[in-house]
Amino acid sequence: MSAKQIVLSLAAAFLALSFPVSPAQAADTGVINYCASKSTAKVRAIESGKCASNEWSLGPSKIDRGKKRPDALVPKMSARYKAAKLAASKKGYTLNITSGYRSYARQKYLFERAVKRHGSVAAASKWVLPPKKSNHPWGIAIDINYGSGGKKGQQAAKWLEKNGYKYGLCRRYKNEWWHFEPLVAPGTKCPKMEPHPS
Repeated sequence: MSAKQIVLSLAAAFLALSFPVSPAQAADTGVINYCASKSTAKVRAIESGKCASNEWSLGPSKIDRGKKRPDALVPKMSARYKAAKLAASKKGYTLNITSGYRSYARQKYLFERAVKRHGSVAAASKWVLPPKKSNHPWGIAIDINYGSGGKKGQQAAKWLEKNGYKYGLCRRYKNEWWHFEPLVAPGTKCPKMEPHPS
């Protein structure tokens, strides 16, 4: 190896240590986790190991339903929300979960109430999903600032709609400005919004 090759190799190694893998490079490098700083909300991708104690672990990909129902938001969903909430606060926005995890029974009650209000299962399903279809009882859906915060609350939710992908959170439905789910890996573009739940 020539002196020039050694210098270039050392420079590449230094850059690799100085700048962690970006979300855009993640798919190519076999990233197994994304970490977000608890003080800055900055997200980094790691190829091996665990996030540091001063970071939240956001997980490696979108978050799917688990094998059994939880009794709270799943930890990586909670971490994604905390990171996004911190980032939003640094920009002057306040994010609050007005509805997150719901028990199966609670979701069933809300759906039945919606059927009475809207007159049919089909009409109700455009606003509240039956418990078997909803991701709230799986701990992987949150409603942000719904019914609270007024115009500022909606502006904060709009900030999350624009920036949530950095933390793996996406607004899912066009008719629900408040509803977010972990539909992508952090740093990945969110999918096109669905018109409404169904």
